[in-house]
Amino acid sequence: MKIALGQINPVIGDIESNKKKIEEIYWKGCSDGADLVIFPELAICGYPPQDLIEKEWFRTKVREATEELASKTGGIGLVFGTITEEFDKVGTGIYNSAVLCYNGEIKFTQNKTLLPNYDVFDEVRYFESAKDVHVHQFKGEKLGISICEDIWNDADYWKQRRYEKDPVQRLVDKGATVMINVSASPYAYGRRAERFQMLSRLTQVDQLPLAYVCCVGAQTDLVFDGASMCYNSKGELCKVGKTYQEDYFIFDTNEEYTPIEEFEGSFEEEVYNSLVLGVKDYARKARFKNAILGLSGGIDSALVAVIAADAFGPENVKVLMMPSQYSSEGSVIDSEKLISNLGISSLNISIQPVFESAKNVLKPAFEGKEEDITEENLQSRIRGLYLMAMSNKFGSMLLTTGNKSEIAVGYATLYGDMCGALAVIGDVYKTEVYKLAKYINRAGEVIPDNIITKAPSAELRPDQKDEDSLPPYDTLDTILKMYLEEYKEIDEITDVIGNDELVRQTLRLVDLNEFKRKQAAPVLRVSTKAFGYGRRFPIVHNWKR
Repeated sequence: MKIALGQINPVIGDIESNKKKIEEIYWKGCSDGADLVIFPELAICGYPPQDLIEKEWFRTKVREATEELASKTGGIGLVFGTITEEFDKVGTGIYNSAVLCYNGEIKFTQNKTLLPNYDVFDEVRYFESAKDVHVHQFKGEKLGISICEDIWNDADYWKQRRYEKDPVQRLVDKGATVMINVSASPYAYGRRAERFQMLSRLTQVDQLPLAYVCCVGAQTDLVFDGASMCYNSKGELCKVGKTYQEDYFIFDTNEEYTPIEEFEGSFEEEVYNSLVLGVKDYARKARFKNAILGLSGGIDSALVAVIAADAFGPENVKVLMMPSQYSSEGSVIDSEKLISNLGISSLNISIQPVFESAKNVLKPAFEGKEEDITEENLQSRIRGLYLMAMSNKFGSMLLTTGNKSEIAVGYATLYGDMCGALAVIGDVYKTEVYKLAKYINRAGEVIPDNIITKAPSAELRPDQKDEDSLPPYDTLDTILKMYLEEYKEIDEITDVIGNDELVRQTLRLVDLNEFKRKQAAPVLRVSTKAFGYGRRFPIVHNWKR
């Protein structure tokens, strides 16, 4: 069977455009001699549509578009993800479904069985689980169609399964000869290798070919990498879609292919490309044409400036240098060199006059009080004021520049450097920021070397260094990874770090600053546990270790 895969980048809620894209690729598949053309999970409305699903009018438009697509099909099959409804006395009656259409009709519907309800997923909130799975006879094959999570519960691969049911095994038991999985699986580094290993094991054991089609693009904080995968019945990877861009290709289950061995790049390559796509898609889908950010002379804002120039084009990026009396001459020189290297535009507007004026206005209220972090935060908030003003005046998308390490421990100022539409590197630890900077400079200096090698500083007081307030970043990031991603507690982390008091102080900072993160810009997710929708801890609690 010749299966054409439409690896598309849908826009959530833009049902008409998504429908048109599916239709165009379907007809291309028909002209290329495909027997079947397949598209990702919820391709007609975009994934995840979240509470849009609860709007009856939204579901009506999805149903109408689904029926219209079906009405235009000929003898070539069309499979795509959509929403269907089947009401009975219990439950929502709403399903995450894959429909198979041909000869002008929806001939078969398979509902999703396994509804993920962890991390960034909340499908139990909206959908009912399939009552059963079935195969469908089509062009001499018995199609076993599953949807994303349905295939992530294989007993031969997982030592500990999330679900009792195994819908894919049920399809095998019912005589499927070709497996189809329509997916919307968010990317994090290492996820593609995990997909490969799991799907390879499944197809090898079940001795069935598989076409796995995944969407591509970014939906606010989630990045989908594409890389749709096709396997033969020996578990060999035969075809892989492009990464971080739309793609179309045909997989012939009867053809011999040279097995593909390389399918995931280095950490730096993958994360950088994920971040660029995340920024680019947020801007495109939210209709931003240009970007603005504050450039401090530090490595974080330098990295975000490079990503922005790649995503928007250098001609559409403007940076603000906002020096104060504490800004070093080197930071300004380094920033100007980066601006020149990238070919972006800039403005230099001092915050010092406003800072002095604000201190004078507040002087009576602060009488008898020494300067402290209040004055440091005041500087950051003045910079936030400038940046938001520029964003408002010119309609620019404001990018925040804080990294995951800083956001974790609250080393960021609410309504200051946290202002913005998108936290570009909010899921990238400081040690990883350095790796990405070196990756960017692999073919020559883009980020000035002095920015990479100098000691990081917020430059909010004389001779300030980050490590005056924080542990060395190597140590800090080790603690944070264990706490945030592995859910380790003090004793386990101290066994690795060897400093109980340091661990306690760091974890306390993480917990105390939950309120800041609840008000932060959306964070582009490139790890398995990012700040945002996938992390749900109470702001106020009295959990004692």
